[in-house]
Amino acid sequence: MLNHLTYSVTFPSTGRTLSGDFSFQKGFGAITGPNEAGKSVILEMIRYSLFGTAALRGKAEDYKNLKVKLSFDVKGDTYTTQRTITSAKIFRGDTEIANGQKGTNNKVTEILGFGLKVFDTACVANQGDIEKLGSMQPTERKAMVDSVIGLSAIDDLAKWCGQEANSLASLIEGMEGGLVKPTKPEQPEGYVESSKINLAELRALNDELNQIKGRLAQPRQAKPTEPVAPTDTPADELEQLVEQARAYETAQAELKRLPPPPPEFSGDGIDDWELREKIRRNYPTTMTAEQIAQADADMELIRKFERLDHLTKQHQDLLDVGTHTCPSCSHEWPMEADRVGQIIEKLAVLKTELAGVERPSKPDMVNIDVARRQLQAFDKVRDDWDRVKDAKQPQYTRQQVAQFQVAKQAQARRAELEAVAPASGTSKELNALWRDRLAYEHELASYEARLVEWEAQDSAYAKDQARGAELTAVPSELQALEKSYDQAKIYEDRLATFKRDLKIFQERQKEIKARKEQEQGYRKGREALTILRRLVKQHLIPSLNKVASHYISKMTGGQRNVIEVDEDFDISVDGQPLNTLSGSGKAVANLSLRLGLGQVLTNNVFSVFLGDEIDASMDADRAHNTALTLEYLASRISQILLVSHKYPQADYYIELEANEKNIN
Repeated sequence: MLNHLTYSVTFPSTGRTLSGDFSFQKGFGAITGPNEAGKSVILEMIRYSLFGTAALRGKAEDYKNLKVKLSFDVKGDTYTTQRTITSAKIFRGDTEIANGQKGTNNKVTEILGFGLKVFDTACVANQGDIEKLGSMQPTERKAMVDSVIGLSAIDDLAKWCGQEANSLASLIEGMEGGLVKPTKPEQPEGYVESSKINLAELRALNDELNQIKGRLAQPRQAKPTEPVAPTDTPADELEQLVEQARAYETAQAELKRLPPPPPEFSGDGIDDWELREKIRRNYPTTMTAEQIAQADADMELIRKFERLDHLTKQHQDLLDVGTHTCPSCSHEWPMEADRVGQIIEKLAVLKTELAGVERPSKPDMVNIDVARRQLQAFDKVRDDWDRVKDAKQPQYTRQQVAQFQVAKQAQARRAELEAVAPASGTSKELNALWRDRLAYEHELASYEARLVEWEAQDSAYAKDQARGAELTAVPSELQALEKSYDQAKIYEDRLATFKRDLKIFQERQKEIKARKEQEQGYRKGREALTILRRLVKQHLIPSLNKVASHYISKMTGGQRNVIEVDEDFDISVDGQPLNTLSGSGKAVANLSLRLGLGQVLTNNVFSVFLGDEIDASMDADRAHNTALTLEYLASRISQILLVSHKYPQADYYIELEANEKNIN
């Protein structure tokens, strides 16, 4: 039963958006409204909520922003689907039980027991599609009905039982063909269990004998020869003599390098003399302060004479400009009289200032500036110069004094070096003797160790000879015991193989017996399924004919009474083939068959019937009878939803103008 539907969808081609939020009731519900109000969309959204994009009337891209949520009940459980074009979920109560388009579609089919094709045939009559069942080929109708009532599953199961029985028969034949009872091996004469034969002791003695033979076969080491000492003096005493000789030779060499005793010397006056010479080198003076001052005075006097020359030339240039003449008295005066007057005043002052003064020669100011800077630098060290200018040159330089001090300090080392005593020989001779003695001591230690090894080897050789004589008979005893062990082991392995093969043989016999029983079970199952299929078909066809005939009689007011569907699913109405009926006749016959299929096949699982303008091709009388039939069906089908422009006698109505939002 359908409980609640909410949806929203936009159609890109027109820009139109439809949405709805509807609760469905038990019984007969009518969906009414004007054309293109979206009545058929409600049924389309119900089908889409259950079976996905395959239930849409157009392509997926024709539906933009499609969102649908449907709540429905099946066998006492409430389920909810949530879908968009790209996603899908289904819940049982509040628990999600499937996710994704494919998973949700499969889960709905599993819950209902049938898919979209059966739903559209038995539970839905879409607009313009009422004759869908009649337009099918008989084989299509047969396959569709078989899949719903489980006949396809029965056929598949019967086929599977036959295949399993044949597979088991082939397997049993193969198992019996390769099955051979094993033969018990014969016990060898004088048999003793291999676990009671102790080979370890004899093998250990045999290994010992082989090791002895190997040692006796190895070449024997010759007795070592004791080395001769090069001297009786031990190496550590010779090492001390070498160090003593080297100390003496080092002291003699250092005595030869010592400088001779220095003369009497003193470092007094060296600092003042070196400072005097530094100032004399670094601060030369080419002119005195008086000479620099005289040069500055001459330069200032030269500038005044140059100013006088400049004013004299300027005065003459102004006179050369011209004069003015008075028309009345013919008096003349310079045209630049004002400027001429100013220059005359300046000339008078300069001439007075330079009267009786002789013009000096122009001094070399570059040299004068150099001398001035030298004099300024010298002023910084003038006090030091005044202090050391009369210093006398000392007898020795600073470097000589330093050398004399080193020589003086070295004289204290001379007595220490002269006190070093000579050794009994040179370091070279003593070192050679020490090395020879050291080599002798190493060789002596090696000799003593080799002597101990030789003595141990000689003693071990005698012992190996005695032990080898004791173990002479071990190889033959071991060979005989190993032969007995191998025979026992081979027999025991064959006996174990026999027991294992016998067990396998017995288990295989049991398995063959069990598989034969399975084979018979599968064959009996196939026979039972074949009988079951026949019984189901015997019940289905008469039931469908009876229910469909009842519906067509009511919808036609008794004008049509009998619908017959034969074993091959060919359909006739009152003995007339379905395809030869008029348009309304086909419609009412198809509707009766679909209602009958719903009653027989799906009503016990999902008691719902959706009709979309199913009376469109009927006259008023037949449409009225059809409406009465649907009202009658409300007592048999839990839920009927009919889309119509008319107002049938329904339990409740869904008016789209009041409930649906149409946004253009």
